Amino acid sequence: MNLSEIIRERRSIRKYLDRDIPREVLSELLEDALWAPSGTNRQNWDIYVVRGEKKDKLLESVKLAGEIFKPKLKTLFPEKMVNITLNFFRDLGGAPVLLLVYMPKVTYEIRPDMSSLEKYKAEHARFTNTLSAAALIQNILLLAKEKGLGTCWMTAPKNAEDQINEEMGITDKELVSIIPIGYPDQDPPAPPRKGEKIHWIGF
Repeated sequence: MNLSEIIRERRSIRKYLDRDIPREVLSELLEDALWAPSGTNRQNWDIYVVRGEKKDKLLESVKLAGEIFKPKLKTLFPEKMVNITLNFFRDLGGAPVLLLVYMPKVTYEIRPDMSSLEKYKAEHARFTNTLSAAALIQNILLLAKEKGLGTCWMTAPKNAEDQINEEMGITDKELVSIIPIGYPDQDPPAPPRKGEKIHWIGF
């Protein structure tokens, strides 16, 4: 597959085969992913690769995140989709491995009276860290697809970030995302692209 095909055929996978991922496959994937661009080349991200008993314990916190997120889900989706989503939060589709992406913890203050420049300066570190982590995550998703693996980029677990960090023993970093990864046991259809998003000026 070429890059365009990988981008267009990647899907969020919510059901996985009961099959382990060889450590060398994960290692190669993640080492390549780390070549993502980052703000001022800080590369200030961390990836925790979790399986086994620790993964099972983390699922309790992910389930809690789902319950906290439920009211928001109800505003976005019909009941059937809400139930499907919550079921996924209970076992993450049987994914054998979880990837937790972290960035440095940053504190800052935003006030309504700030100008755009003042706001940008105040939140610059966290803004840049978030963009950098997102680039890393996109690399992970695409490289996983290339290797025949499925993933699901999840941010809703941040609803239970305190519990997740406690389970992980992490106090000095901010959780960006949890990514279940494994061999897919489904082939979801492609959701349509939404509206006109490319604006040509001066052509």
